[in-house]
Amino acid sequence: MYSYMIGKVVSLNKKSITFENNYTGYVIYVSNPERFEINKVKKIYLYKHLSSGNKNNFLENLYGFENYETKELFLQLLTVSGIGPKTAINMCKNDVTTIRELIKEQNIEGLSALEHINQKYAKLIVECLGDVVKIQGINNGDVDVGSLVHALKSLGYMSNDIEFAIKQLNNADTKKMDLTDLISFAIKTIANSQANNSIVKTS
Repeated sequence: MYSYMIGKVVSLNKKSITFENNYTGYVIYVSNPERFEINKVKKIYLYKHLSSGNKNNFLENLYGFENYETKELFLQLLTVSGIGPKTAINMCKNDVTTIRELIKEQNIEGLSALEHINQKYAKLIVECLGDVVKIQGINNGDVDVGSLVHALKSLGYMSNDIEFAIKQLNNADTKKMDLTDLISFAIKTIANSQANNSIVKTS
């Protein structure tokens, strides 16, 4: 799996760039090709999408991002039902900070006013990502909060419990923790909080 690649842009197209790395040219779909400079060496963050073709063969497309924040938003958009990589990369033409703020405010009208985001998508995005974006704003460290939130939500934890657990990460040494360790830490934190609340209620 690709995380990022360092090389140079050799050509710009309407929806993609050709990126040369180690004497190999890669066609990479990007949201704003005009922002890239030809022959300039740079790092580009990548996402590889596999899909089935007409003859049951697999097609591979690469999507690229100038920074990790945009890639993270792109990956979050893919978790929304009905949004695929082509739609998500177009949505990322908009300012990432603006999109996050509108999601956090649950501003469907503002979100739907942006390029490539209609009313239907705006509503789905707010419903699916509202809690994720809100909780991500709690921690400004190196923790992959988005993955942690999705993992805890899939385990059935409520948003207020997840928010409480992530706040506690600010007081913990998370530098050596991988995602599994973070999930375990969060589960223990939530369990301890619930146990303490139960003691208070029965005393």
